[in-house]
Amino acid sequence: MPIDSDQTVTVLGLGYIGLPTAALIARSGSKVTGVDVSQHVVDTVNNGKVHIEEVDLDGLVQGVVTRGALVASIEVVP
Repeated sequence: MPIDSDQTVTVLGLGYIGLPTAALIARSGSKVTGVDVSQHVVDTVNNGKVHIEEVDLDGLVQGVVTRGALVASIEVVP
């Protein structure tokens, strides 16, 4: 599915709620920036990997990161 460049979403916190939510929104076609205070979490997500245990989340995150639909950051970018 192509990314809808007109719709961007920022998700604050990439834990057990935020990361799956960000990945699902990205899969739906929106451009998503996930923000977390942990550089380790940001680096892990940007490498298409996950830092939490959740069934099938690893494949979903890898896919949306590879497509450029999900990017993690330590800062909120306007």
